Amino acid sequence: MTAVTTCLKKFFDFKGRARRSEYWWFILFTIIVSAVFNYCSSFLPFLSYIGLAVSLLLTIPMLSALTRRLHDTGRSGWWVLLFGVLMALAYGSLFYVFYPVADQLKADGDYMQLAKILADAFQGSPTAATVYMFSAIGIIVLFIITLIFSVLDSKWGANKYGPSPKYQ
Repeated sequence: MTAVTTCLKKFFDFKGRARRSEYWWFILFTIIVSAVFNYCSSFLPFLSYIGLAVSLLLTIPMLSALTRRLHDTGRSGWWVLLFGVLMALAYGSLFYVFYPVADQLKADGDYMQLAKILADAFQGSPTAATVYMFSAIGIIVLFIITLIFSVLDSKWGANKYGPSPKYQ
């Protein structure tokens, strides 16, 4: 619980360093909270909206914890911003491609027909499809890089982001 309260107290704190345990316990907490809301929303549908709001609210402390975790390994927190830009490109291109066919997607329940609609939507906008493809590949690569960085051990001693929380 100490890691969770620390991350929630440092809601907008993108400076300093965070230990591996602090970061990963907070990630586990957010996964459990999301899973509980997803499970309970199958019985009480209004909880899906509350769960979405809680997940969006937890995004900021999760990003700040990741930034501090990257700082602890001696890396810049700008990796997180790059991840956000790629996510915005991916979602923006998906919205651009699928918005014109949204009504058709809702109406068709057949998965083969759905696949055809999606393929036609991407063929109708090759630029948006290309942007989506490269941003999705970038997201996957950046996810793997930040995952590797976040499991690395702390840098011994102080760095430009502050003193080590592990080796004090």
